[in-house]
Amino acid sequence: MTVNYEAVWQVLADLITELRKKGETVPTHVMEDLRSAKTTIHILKVDEDNPDHLLRVEEFLGKVESYVMYTAQRKFGALTVNVWMDRLERAKRKVHEDIQPASKFIPGIPRDKHWVRIKIADDVPLERIELAAEEGGLEHKTQKNGYVIVYGEKTRIQNFIKRMAEFQQESDISLNDNG
Repeated sequence: MTVNYEAVWQVLADLITELRKKGETVPTHVMEDLRSAKTTIHILKVDEDNPDHLLRVEEFLGKVESYVMYTAQRKFGALTVNVWMDRLERAKRKVHEDIQPASKFIPGIPRDKHWVRIKIADDVPLERIELAAEEGGLEHKTQKNGYVIVYGEKTRIQNFIKRMAEFQQESDISLNDNG
């Protein structure tokens, strides 16, 4: 049986939202692990044969789960945590096809091209996304909502995603480096 990591990620993200509504401040490292899990889940979809990605997803989600369940126990009590644990277990068993895919149509992107959408952020600046896309022989469009659509051939998109993940790992390492 394979775990539906997207569904697990969503349950953990929902619980973090509930904790925040009750005034809980979620540490930066937990949010970074949640974001890294989401990125690695996307990489795992592209590079399914690499067991390292699977281990990293499980590591990130495991750390987030430990924090949120402990914090929820303290904040909400055992009954509420049991409900969230049940939701988490159901999510792990959820069939991947239950998740509705996002629209495959993006105006202005040729139908025969594959694409990925990336959020511009401090740790993923627009210039870095554009440079990686251009170096990979891909085209890109910046959207007004803070995202960039990168599109082109499937293998080039896969390589682009790997490069962006490597960049993200380098950024994470430099942020955590005290030396």
